[in-house]
Amino acid sequence: MSAPDAVAPTTLVIRPRRLRRIAVLLAIALAGLTAFGWFALPAEIRVLFTLSQRLTLLGVLGFLVLVMVALAMSVVRADADGLWFRNGLRTHQVPWDRVHQVILRRGDPWAFVLLTPADGTPFTADLDAEKRQLMAVQYGDGAAAQIGVEELRRRQRYYRGR
Repeated sequence: MSAPDAVAPTTLVIRPRRLRRIAVLLAIALAGLTAFGWFALPAEIRVLFTLSQRLTLLGVLGFLVLVMVALAMSVVRADADGLWFRNGLRTHQVPWDRVHQVILRRGDPWAFVLLTPADGTPFTADLDAEKRQLMAVQYGDGAAAQIGVEELRRRQRYYRGR
């Protein structure tokens, strides 16, 4: 095995950088604008809102913040067992023998992992090929995303070769 394919026995963890910052800033801005908008209303109008209407407005705000937090919490972990990743609220576990290729092309929002068929049939690279998004590896993170993809590819070569 060549030196570039050597892999440290540690777990690789990749998280989005820019998306996390944007989600935190947007959540703070949205909460601040909501509070500003509420207190900008005259008191005689605020008292016209029923409790259920107030709770609905808070629920919508909470839902929007939850969506942003869920996306920002995306993560990819690569270890000897394979890839474990969370995209929003959904998690996936993929063993290395199912990983065909990790892809991050120019213009893609995030990386993808192409999967070999679970039933053992030969892999064919067509539009029906099974793939999963790796939302933690964001193209917008620039060099960090490219380094992450290269490290995932290196680990895939190492663990599939064993």
